[in-house]
Amino acid sequence: MHQPEEAHTPGSHGAREHTRDGGAGDDVQEIRALWSRMTRGWAAGDAALFAASFTEDCDFTTVRGEKPAGRSGIEAGHEALFQGPFAGTLLDAQVVSVRFLRPGLATVEAESTITARSGEPLTSTHALAVVERTPERRWLIRAFHNMVPAPRPTEHVLDAKDSAMNEPIGRPKLRHLAIVARDPEKLAEFYSSVFAMELFHRDPDGSCFLSDGYLSLALIKHQLDGETPVGMNHFGFHVEDTAATSEALVAAGTPKPAERFTGRPFAEYRAMDPEGNWFDLSAHGFGGPRPKPDPSGT
Repeated sequence: MHQPEEAHTPGSHGAREHTRDGGAGDDVQEIRALWSRMTRGWAAGDAALFAASFTEDCDFTTVRGEKPAGRSGIEAGHEALFQGPFAGTLLDAQVVSVRFLRPGLATVEAESTITARSGEPLTSTHALAVVERTPERRWLIRAFHNMVPAPRPTEHVLDAKDSAMNEPIGRPKLRHLAIVARDPEKLAEFYSSVFAMELFHRDPDGSCFLSDGYLSLALIKHQLDGETPVGMNHFGFHVEDTAATSEALVAAGTPKPAERFTGRPFAEYRAMDPEGNWFDLSAHGFGGPRPKPDPSGT
């Protein structure tokens, strides 16, 4: 029986790339070339070149859960990104693994980081893709699901077991505030410099997320063509049971909370109080960095 093959491919920027289920080396190189083409298209601000790695009818899902219609939708969406929030940025895309399901069909895991020209990382994503060899013997991406990974536990990132923001809570706790801002980056710099809050996530549109270790602060990018005014937008409760809280809200005469379909990993439901103020409900917490130790030991 043929054993799964594991191989490191030169040019993978140090990432550990492996193939499983007997994939041919030439196929792996051609599949990796799809992500290289996307990287070149991004650097050139060429949406057509970026989209050329996808099939005409590719099933593409963005980090926000949006689904552009095939290659033309992917091209249009990235044209807007290259002319807007990601103008002049670079994409570092790395294929992590390739698994051949059968000849001519494989799944691919890839990690990408968008950086400013200065090298400053802006956001990172993880994608699961299905690639297929066409009748013309070309590999193209048939399906692509992009996501923003939840922060991994490190010295400065919350762990689910001991986090002040993600701890078992009993009574609901206010753990999130959201402000619509004209310039989220400038406002994030203000709260970071004056109140030592830590920036832990950026959205592709420029929205910034900060934390003091206990409460997360979302600075949502104001859209010039939108109707949402600047200023306080919503807040959020960390609850033990979203279903039980939803039942309590309905019993209190408010609308049933709505599930949030979003690429952000911070809240599961949006609710409204009797006067129409929005708030979020989350059972898993709102994420963010670990509280800094108290030097006094108290």
